[in-house]
Amino acid sequence: MSAHQEDLLSQLSKVARLVKRDIDVALAPFSLHTGQWALIKAVAILEPVSQVALSKYLVIEKPAVTKTVTRLETLGFISRTGSGRKRTVTLTRQAHDVFEAMDRAVQAAHQRFLETLSNDEQQMMGSILTHLLATHRPDEQEELH
Repeated sequence: MSAHQEDLLSQLSKVARLVKRDIDVALAPFSLHTGQWALIKAVAILEPVSQVALSKYLVIEKPAVTKTVTRLETLGFISRTGSGRKRTVTLTRQAHDVFEAMDRAVQAAHQRFLETLSNDEQQMMGSILTHLLATHRPDEQEELH
């Protein structure tokens, strides 16, 4: 790997940490963090959904999904029904009641983060990130459709 590539990857990692920090701040009033929000948002999109499907959709390990689902269930945001392979995850009434407020808080954090970029720069960045995802995670991308 070239020094330029190493520098670029280091910068990407730093940007990811900054975005996570801003989202964590936005979610603090809901007593949630970024990983929990990602799972709640995925469930909202896919529900009812299995934990295996959540793992594939979020591109994270199954044990991490199980741990996060268990924690969100304890907090009253997630409900699991069924058993074995037929077990599905849905949002609770509590989660549905605050979902829009959480989503607005996260979207506002995203907008603040990107506000220094022009529309053209944002579109270019979106294209590059989409290309990277499609190139390096083709199996996961196929499973999302």
